[in-house]
Amino acid sequence: MKAHNDETVHRFIHNWEANPRCFPLGNFNSASMTMGSSSRFWMYDNDFGWGQPLAMRSGGANKFDGKISVFLGRERIGSIDLEVVLVPETMVGIESDVEFM
Repeated sequence: MKAHNDETVHRFIHNWEANPRCFPLGNFNSASMTMGSSSRFWMYDNDFGWGQPLAMRSGGANKFDGKISVFLGRERIGSIDLEVVLVPETMVGIESDVEFM
């Protein structure tokens, strides 16, 4: 967390502006987290005859360590659902980071 200070972020932006590129799929350096999704599609409107879903999952495709998907929560206003994909080693690292916790 300390490594992502103002100077680091500005350097990243400057470098990206000089050489723009799409973010690669997957965790290319094992020290990143990727967030994505869209709140425009409310997942809980899908009723296949069993009633409103209790939880949301995005499926098995494109899963990699550090991927976080954010969706509008079941209660809609003021709630979100996070789908977080972490290998056990990453989770141990996060749990032991006092500043993060």
